[in-house]
Amino acid sequence: MSDADKQVVKEFVDAFIRGDLDDALSRLADDAIVDEADGMDFSGRFTGPAGFAKLIEKMSAGVEARIDSNELIDGGHVIVSRLEMTFTSTGSGRSLPTRVTEIYTVRDGRIVGLDSFYKDPLAVNALYNEK
Repeated sequence: MSDADKQVVKEFVDAFIRGDLDDALSRLADDAIVDEADGMDFSGRFTGPAGFAKLIEKMSAGVEARIDSNELIDGGHVIVSRLEMTFTSTGSGRSLPTRVTEIYTVRDGRIVGLDSFYKDPLAVNALYNEK
């Protein structure tokens, strides 16, 4: 991946940090495939900006996600993002700091692939279901 591709991912993540979902969505190609980690109540395969917005809606039903830091690594044909995040239950208010690793593929200045992996998916899912 090029420095320009790395910049696209940085701008995507930075938009989330700012809370600007519209800006983040503008970085996704219409045919982008977003694979959210299996085993989560918000798992699934989502397509394009509308699909990604649906993922955020599903996730937000149980947790608020905050990105605390982001390290981008050029993985050759992909960009790897190591995110330190804090998830807070919308039901109980309890918070969980954890790491999420995302693998991005960029084509023609847009994100076309995003694959997410959680360090402790069981703990995030339990938090999601707290009342």
